Amino acid sequence: MAAHAVALRDAGLAVTIVAGRGSVLPGTRFVRVPLVSTKHPAIVRDGRALARGEITPEHGRLVTRLIRALSPIVRSADRVVVHNALTMNLSLALAEALGALARARRGTFIAWTHDIAWVDPRYIPERHPGLPWDTLRLAIPGMRYVAVSDERADQLAELMRMPRRRVTVVPNGIDLAARLALSAAGAALAGRLGLFDADPLLLLPVRLTRRKRVELAIDAVAALRRRHPRAALVVTGSPGPHNRANRAYAAELVARADGVGGVHLLSAGGGRVSDRVMADLFSLADALVLPSESEGFGIPLLEAGANGVPVVCTDLPTLRAIAGGAATYVDARGDGRAFAAAIERRLAADPVARLRRRAKEHAWPRILREQVVPTILSDLFRPASRQSRSVGHRARPRPAGLGLRAVGTPPRSARPGDVAR
Repeated sequence: MAAHAVALRDAGLAVTIVAGRGSVLPGTRFVRVPLVSTKHPAIVRDGRALARGEITPEHGRLVTRLIRALSPIVRSADRVVVHNALTMNLSLALAEALGALARARRGTFIAWTHDIAWVDPRYIPERHPGLPWDTLRLAIPGMRYVAVSDERADQLAELMRMPRRRVTVVPNGIDLAARLALSAAGAALAGRLGLFDADPLLLLPVRLTRRKRVELAIDAVAALRRRHPRAALVVTGSPGPHNRANRAYAAELVARADGVGGVHLLSAGGGRVSDRVMADLFSLADALVLPSESEGFGIPLLEAGANGVPVVCTDLPTLRAIAGGAATYVDARGDGRAFAAAIERRLAADPVARLRRRAKEHAWPRILREQVVPTILSDLFRPASRQSRSVGHRARPRPAGLGLRAVGTPPRSARPGDVAR
């Protein structure tokens, strides 16, 4: 929820989070409604009674109080995104209230489904026929449904007896920079160069001297990008200081890279990449590529091994002495296309490398940009339907600063059953 809110905020939208407890997320509005919390004493008492199959007079009062508290916020909302509250039984009063509000504002609500109590056998003792329990298994007219996986989408469609096409799948994401413990400088560099989106990301940590044959790595990226348009290469070394010709070589590489795309020569002008940022690049890399024509030792292979990064390198005795059967080798006469083919083979055959690439596909920036934000804003600016006009909702042209509000648990304490819009 925090990631969603930040993405919408950064897209220029006004985001309000309504919750029973928690703290303010910078740049968003926070409205506290105590009854939204699944830990509110009245909600807990009501939940225990309903689990026994008992509907107390307090239940109806709770629904009414929630509708009254949330109505003013919902009326001013362009979108209301509800995380889990409509499919989990942690607060049936909240689910009923939201259902009533959604029926009055058709097309405004999105049920973002992570978990479904009615398909979990652990909740069988708490399931009873009729309302309010049926609230969690009946599709709400005008509600848009989103699920975080194909399995959840299939389960939701079957439970609510609606066509599978009505459920949009939008996966969860991960904070890749945090999981990899990237430094602030490394994360900023990765964001600026689009390295979180690179697929695959190749690393070449060598000085810019002709015997390193950096041009072959650039040519390999050019070949890879025909089938993998997100392929990228980061070369970290600066021109070798002992030969004037290295400056000319660096200039040649810059010109060669300009025609390819996705190639980043970080120190071609003579700068230096810090050891900390270098460690970040090893954490991000899908493979280390080393197309040298000769090597005295081959430290990059050891660094790749320390970081668990697959290696594709020239078939040199020195490099074989270090990596043995752990590296993928390319004949010394091979060109960029040969290296590209070897990289593809290695990454396809390595299950850890495949999973690492899947993790990068689910990094929050990409998931938010390509799926979450478009899904939430989809159809937002269509003319109002006859139904929406009947409840007083007017279609508006897109304003310069769109207001998008949210009802939900604050990002730091998001739990099933809480709401976000």
